[in-house]
Amino acid sequence: MANPCKQKRFVSHGGDVWGFSRKYNIPLENVMDFSGPINFLGPAPKAVEAVKQYAKLIRFYPDPNPVELRSEIAAYVGHGVGAENIILGNGSIELIYMITEVFPRGFKAVIPVPSFTEYEKATLRVGGEPVCVQLPENCALDTESVKKAVTDDTRIVCICNPHSPSGTLYSKETILDLVEFCHKKGIIFSIDENYIEFAQKGEDNTVAGYVKKYENLFVIRSVTKFYGMPGIRFGYGIAAESLIDKLQTVRQPWSINGLAGFATLAAFKDTEFIENTKRTIAKERAAFAKMLGEVGGLKVFPSETNFLLVKILNKNLTSTALRDELAKEGLLIRDCSTFVGLDNSYFRVTVRSAADNLKLVTVMKQKIKASN
Repeated sequence: MANPCKQKRFVSHGGDVWGFSRKYNIPLENVMDFSGPINFLGPAPKAVEAVKQYAKLIRFYPDPNPVELRSEIAAYVGHGVGAENIILGNGSIELIYMITEVFPRGFKAVIPVPSFTEYEKATLRVGGEPVCVQLPENCALDTESVKKAVTDDTRIVCICNPHSPSGTLYSKETILDLVEFCHKKGIIFSIDENYIEFAQKGEDNTVAGYVKKYENLFVIRSVTKFYGMPGIRFGYGIAAESLIDKLQTVRQPWSINGLAGFATLAAFKDTEFIENTKRTIAKERAAFAKMLGEVGGLKVFPSETNFLLVKILNKNLTSTALRDELAKEGLLIRDCSTFVGLDNSYFRVTVRSAADNLKLVTVMKQKIKASN
């Protein structure tokens, strides 16, 4: 079977409101962004307060060994994780790229697709070969297909849970089956849990607590999505101390800005924001999915996150054409034709306020009707 990774290459992500503003000559504040899966309620108010409170510290270099910060993050993660199991990154993206730097050139990375394109880019950057495994339409994790794609040259398997771009939450048992398989073969299992806080049963299905049992397990998270802080650029990895030590040898010095840690810890302690986010996103997601499902000609996939994957059933309309039509109205959606493993019948929308979601659905109905 052909490797899907060799059939399509990569473009920019969702959330490029700057480029969108320039292209369509729309003021930034007038752009209604449904493309980037960022919490529309964010950033956490206490995080903003912390940035203001500690702003004067930018005259110092960031702490090169922030022991207290790692300890606080470990306490937030829980599940028996300690400070020695935490490594920090400039967003989760630095950690995704960092892990590939420990492998020899020519290694292979197995990636179930569709998925976050940076796993493939990080692999190619250091001379590796991405091997993509096509997921079924419902994006269920086919563990046997993943196992069959593993060869003697495989050094890493990259998966996100909850899955992007579908929003599917995989069970802990399913993930651990692959972790155990990779452990026996000496393969790193990298799992991106960037959306885990959105999922109602996220805490029940995280594998963060297994890093001491499996030294091949690397769990990646950030404050970008749930905490609504993409601009602060802060992520953290959770792994066995031996893997952390190896990663410390390739990470760049001072990659974490001096205010990011203060903002992150303040966000973690903003319980009112956390509870409101979980409650609001769950409510608006259900209402948004229902409205989209009533448009006609659309299939809405179930999601545990703050975004919805949608398939256009009308063969006369593509996701690219729909994106361009909505852009004329200042509405930005994620055209999923650029995802390896998806075609131009898929798009993704982020859950926003009830009023915003209604506006998008109303305009979308008009555009879809006009295309028939």
